[in-house]
Amino acid sequence: RCGYRIRGESRASARTAVTFVTTGVLLRLLEEDGDEAPLAQITHIVVDEVHERSIDTDLLLLVLRAALQGGTTTKLVLMSATVEVAQLVQYFASALGGRSTVGVCDVPGRTFPVDVHYLEEAVAHTQYACEPNGPWARQTPLPFEASTGIAAAAAAAANEAA
Repeated sequence: RCGYRIRGESRASARTAVTFVTTGVLLRLLEEDGDEAPLAQITHIVVDEVHERSIDTDLLLLVLRAALQGGTTTKLVLMSATVEVAQLVQYFASALGGRSTVGVCDVPGRTFPVDVHYLEEAVAHTQYACEPNGPWARQTPLPFEASTGIAAAAAAAANEAA
């Protein structure tokens, strides 16, 4: 049975076998364990997109490394399509002190080309305009202001380069 826990909401019970949690919720769970082994009730942890650096992710990796040093039996799986594997392996292998090895599973893949298009360009190209009283029309008009967003800057740079 699967469940989830996010801040302020939980759909898990004592019968739940797999619980999906956010990084912040997992940190909170590990913090609540107090003096007990922080991972005593957890058999496996899977962290996806580990390359997406944030304070929570960095802190979680630090806590998990410390738990491995403490001799936890929890299995840790870190996943990423773009992480520097050698650095991550070295970081966690040093915590194990030769007691165990860090395995790496490399799944070959390929990248796909990405074309970036901006909404402003699509609207200008199609000459689309909302009907003034249509369902998508704004009821309160916005004050006129020249676009200063990233898309406008990129479009201006592209026009200058052309």
